Amino acid sequence: MEKMIKKRIDQVKEKGHQRLTVLLIPHGFDKSFHFQISIFTIFFLVGLLFAIVGIAVLGIVRYNNTRIQINALASVYGKYFDEYIEYSEKLGDIRDDFASLNENLQEVHSLIDGESDELLKLPDESDSEDLAATELKVEEAVDKDLMLGRSYLSEIYGYRAVRVSMEKNKALVDSVFNFLDSRYGIMNSLPFGEPLLSYNLTSYYGMRRSPTFGYMEFHDGVDLANVPGTDITATGDGRVYRAIYSNRGYGNHIVIAHANGYYSLYGHCTSLKVREGEYVHKGQRIATVGATGNVTGPHLHYEVWIGESNRTDPMDYMKVGFGQY
Repeated sequence: MEKMIKKRIDQVKEKGHQRLTVLLIPHGFDKSFHFQISIFTIFFLVGLLFAIVGIAVLGIVRYNNTRIQINALASVYGKYFDEYIEYSEKLGDIRDDFASLNENLQEVHSLIDGESDELLKLPDESDSEDLAATELKVEEAVDKDLMLGRSYLSEIYGYRAVRVSMEKNKALVDSVFNFLDSRYGIMNSLPFGEPLLSYNLTSYYGMRRSPTFGYMEFHDGVDLANVPGTDITATGDGRVYRAIYSNRGYGNHIVIAHANGYYSLYGHCTSLKVREGEYVHKGQRIATVGATGNVTGPHLHYEVWIGESNRTDPMDYMKVGFGQY
């Protein structure tokens, strides 16, 4: 058997090494040209020619497919295609900014005695990229066009990893926000700020000579003069404790009950814009300046109480940096 196979191989080699003579006779010339070439060489050259033609055809086909995919991609992304390319170049800066933001949030969280140390355990970048890749695979299974975008705009998908990191850190952001929001609510519920946008301070808190009777008396608040009809606003969130129309004493006046036992009083008003039991917000219009009750001219008599009996100096609360809205 081996001898037969060897004999066949020898026969093929013998035929392959046989030479053929190629005769070329140019038109109009007396001389002719000829050369010899083996059968193996002819097969090699023919095979090489087919290979070159095949590679060329494959290149043309792949080029056309690429153009088709690019056109399809442009159709998917529409007029924003160029913008996506531009924004992808900024991905590195966005990652740096987000890392800096995370550091600041962690510092704030630690300063405010955050509720849980677990919130400070931020996901690694690799974890975020893995989660983003998983999400994209799910989306690609639904929308095959996304595969085109991933083939040519892979850097854009880095934004997904950043978004995943943001979502994972949402608990940290919420913790900081809830703390600040609760503190903001507390500050809003206290009578901090001024009840008039502008005024002339005509009488301070403390001992003074009575402008109507002439004797010394203790003045429980401050007098803020302005023209009748000027808007008076609540200095803090609270519920209207009193809304009284009177021709004596404070005249037409309002008392608002705030959080933590604080009260604020607005006296000598022309008209009252709220009713007893109504909840009002800081900066809300509640009355207008007038000259009702025991007065010598139009002004707002303003007081701040801690409890219903302990009057305090309103200026301590008016000048704490929480002005009108």
